[in-house]
Amino acid sequence: MTQNHNTECPAFIGRAYPALQSNRVEATLLSSVPLPSETADQDDLALSIIDEHGTVIATALLSHVTVDPPLGSTSRRITFPDGTLFETDEHQAVETLTGETHGSILHSLEQFRPRLMVLVVACIAAVWVLWRFGLDILVAAAIALTPPVVVAQIDRGTLSTIDFTMSEETLLEDAQQAKIQKIFKRLLSYLDEDDIGTSDFKLLFRSMPDVGPNAFALPNGTVVITDEFIEQFDDEDILASVLGHEIGHVIEKHGLRQTYRSLSIYVLVAFLAGETGPFIEDLLLEGNLIMSLAYSREHETSADHFGLHLAHDAGYDPNGLKKFFEWVTENAVEPPQWLSTHPSSTERVQEIDDFIKTLN
Repeated sequence: MTQNHNTECPAFIGRAYPALQSNRVEATLLSSVPLPSETADQDDLALSIIDEHGTVIATALLSHVTVDPPLGSTSRRITFPDGTLFETDEHQAVETLTGETHGSILHSLEQFRPRLMVLVVACIAAVWVLWRFGLDILVAAAIALTPPVVVAQIDRGTLSTIDFTMSEETLLEDAQQAKIQKIFKRLLSYLDEDDIGTSDFKLLFRSMPDVGPNAFALPNGTVVITDEFIEQFDDEDILASVLGHEIGHVIEKHGLRQTYRSLSIYVLVAFLAGETGPFIEDLLLEGNLIMSLAYSREHETSADHFGLHLAHDAGYDPNGLKKFFEWVTENAVEPPQWLSTHPSSTERVQEIDDFIKTLN
């Protein structure tokens, strides 16, 4: 091999382990320009290990020895062809033999110096900036790279968790279910195919006595509405507006966005290192994370506007959503999970009222 070494012939002290022996001796490594007959490579060096008594323990050409890469503060190891091992703590001296290598550059950067602290602080600052300002870009990229089959599995996993922990089979009569399914299908008919994309919309009914009136959407288009919600709100305009709201969450991928934002540190790791391990897959595919998410204020407002617009286009009165929030405000009940976000019911009523005016 060709070595880019210093033209000077360094000598440095260390420890030698002669071949086929277990004893250690204090020794010095000497280097010299070899005789022309010893090698055809004029850029090579002849190395000799000499013990403290001046006895030559081993000799070899630099191109024939193995020099281990630097690792922290551990000794550098030079192995001769006959098995003799030489160790030294003089890293800089070894580098005069080998020249600058990738390992020596990394080793230099690993040394504790003030500039290392600056580098650490700079890295922390870069990660914070990326998290603060670039996370939305990373989340969008993560969503784009998520295969449809994974999103479908998220729905199945989440629904299985819900059915196992908190829901029971619906007690609604077939006629009631058919009425609401008709509203749902009518709303879907007013969506563009490009908006629907790979989403698999379906409306499911569940009885959740402990949850109460509730409706929520899963990322792939599964919308669940509780019997308790139907019993409390049998108004078609309210149902259309609420279902439109949930459809909006799916179309605008709020569920996936919240999921990836909640896993922001893992999103960063995935993009920077390329792997997050099976832990994240378990969280996503088993549905344990989706259930704990709450939409942001921005997402809720966006879904409100989407649902109002969709209900209006489908021929329903968008004031249905306003009536629902007025009912929540007047009855001062604990809002269901899909309402447990930053905007208060009073604020949302005003926001909805202002938006409805733009539809007329």
